[in-house]
Amino acid sequence: MSSSIERELVKCRQSAEEGYELANAKYSDIKNTLIDAANSLSKTDKEQSQVSRIRNTALVEKQKSELQQLRNRIDYIGSDLNNLRGRMKDFSIVVYGRTMAGKSTLMEILTHGNGESIGKGSQRTTLDVRDYHWNDLKITDVPGICAFEGAEDEKLALEAAKSADLILFLLTSDAPQPDEAACLAQLRSLGKPVLGVINVKMAFNMSRRALSLKKLRDKLNNPAETSIPVEQFKEFAANHNQDWRGIKFVATHLLSAYESQDKDAEVFAASRFAEVEEFILEKVRNDGRFLRIKTFADSISVPMSNVILEIYKQSSKSLLESDVWFDKRRQLLEWREKFLERSQEKINNLYDRLYEELNRAICDFVDYYYEDERAGQNWQRQFESLKFDEKYQELLESLADECDRKRKELSDELATELSHLSFDNNAHVSIQLDSTTAWGKIGGGVLSGVGGLILARGAGFVFPPLGIALTAIGILGAIFGDSKAEKIRKNKEKLSSAITPPSRDILSEMHTKAIDTFSTNCGRLDYCGICRAESTNLAERVGTADNSERRASAK
Repeated sequence: MSSSIERELVKCRQSAEEGYELANAKYSDIKNTLIDAANSLSKTDKEQSQVSRIRNTALVEKQKSELQQLRNRIDYIGSDLNNLRGRMKDFSIVVYGRTMAGKSTLMEILTHGNGESIGKGSQRTTLDVRDYHWNDLKITDVPGICAFEGAEDEKLALEAAKSADLILFLLTSDAPQPDEAACLAQLRSLGKPVLGVINVKMAFNMSRRALSLKKLRDKLNNPAETSIPVEQFKEFAANHNQDWRGIKFVATHLLSAYESQDKDAEVFAASRFAEVEEFILEKVRNDGRFLRIKTFADSISVPMSNVILEIYKQSSKSLLESDVWFDKRRQLLEWREKFLERSQEKINNLYDRLYEELNRAICDFVDYYYEDERAGQNWQRQFESLKFDEKYQELLESLADECDRKRKELSDELATELSHLSFDNNAHVSIQLDSTTAWGKIGGGVLSGVGGLILARGAGFVFPPLGIALTAIGILGAIFGDSKAEKIRKNKEKLSSAITPPSRDILSEMHTKAIDTFSTNCGRLDYCGICRAESTNLAERVGTADNSERRASAK
């Protein structure tokens, strides 16, 4: 080993320590950032669960799961960093290439081996990772790529390459393959610096040395055997959105180099293997310290760039989801305002209709029962038969049904649109809605006050004891000194005066309680909870004051 390389490798080890310190500091920063992100997501989820009216629980859980996966990947990066530190003293070179490209032959030449590792025919020779040392550099021979049923081999090779400072990528001159290019693209995506070696294919017969030597020189000087295959190979870079024009290749003939090493200096020189050795050493001398720091930096930055890409994808998806979510929120709020107006009109119109119906019922009842001593009890039954409470109940049910239909429509649209935003097409979007019909469909009659959210404040509407008041009215003939017509008129007036005010009061009470239930529960129409404060004033909007004016004018 030359003294210049020895001095450079000492400096490389110092640079490796610097690289580790920088990488470890960045790793800690990234890990803490993801921990903060997880805490922020949990806090946001908790806050939204307290006020939300439409909740996508499955989506939130999926985001938490994806973030945890990112944190797990960060842990793996930390493990790789520590493993890399354990091999800090060695400048590492990994020899990469397809099966039978000549990797093992290259290693035998560098280490002056006996040739036992060189393949015969088409078999896969290197089946695991093997380390050698040459000029105090660690050279690693990995399983060949692009072999039939060689997926595990390629996995081993890639794992070994992750910790390498330099990749020696071996090609052959006979038609470089797209699969080889795909493997180089993987290495480049790891940020690995690459030196290329092209092994020119040619039979070499030492027994016919002169002829073989001439053919060898011709081959290595022929661009069709050296430069053109390399350029063809580099064209595959576009398929992987990469640029390989800067990768340097040197040409050699490995078989003749192996056969002539330490035996025939002329043939060895013609093989140009010395150029391969100098190619490697020059790279270490010129860029060794930088490459050592880069190895540690890449152990963090390259996998983190993939993590950040995932974060960006999730952030982009979240922005799109938020846009969809807030659009549905806007639609719901716009619909809610119109719904409140329509509901106000419906509730007031119902009151007006029932008010007129009550007046007609009173007139008819007075005409028929003006001389009945049990008029009070009969009016109680008559009033109940009008079923005003059921009519308010039906109205509330219809409003609740309308709410449910609109909420389901928007939630279905929301679920569909969010599912279309899934990048992996595996996200299950589930929208959960609070029940609306609880306030509209109580069963047994809302106005009769049976459990849950009820309109009546008591145990039900009990008609006032009109019978006691009516006993003072008497029947026709109880008032002396008047004509029969006058007596009938006065009896009707007394009966009407006795039953009208309390009946109107009960109708007004039903109306007020219906408004109370609607105003209390209309906040359910907003899944963000922001409109609930408005709903407390809805009773006034619906017309409680208006009802008082009606009662006053009616009296």
